[in-house]
Amino acid sequence: MNISINRKRTVQEAGDLISTKGNHLYAIIEDKGERFPYHLVCLKTFTIVESYDTLPTNKEIEEDTGEKINGIYDHTDSHISVS
Repeated sequence: MNISINRKRTVQEAGDLISTKGNHLYAIIEDKGERFPYHLVCLKTFTIVESYDTLPTNKEIEEDTGEKINGIYDHTDSHISVS
């Protein structure tokens, strides 16, 4: 798998990708109109880890994943290819 990404420091919008020290990849998705519209999704299992009423902080993400964040990336500058 090849991943090409540009690093950010905090989650700034839905679609941002989060990598952890344990080599897991997560995404923030938005479901507009819901009480908790922001969801942290594990891209390995395609399950929702946690839902939020606002964009989560780095601390919230680390608490919910149980792992330290390695990097946060803008989805518009990133691509994943599986080989």
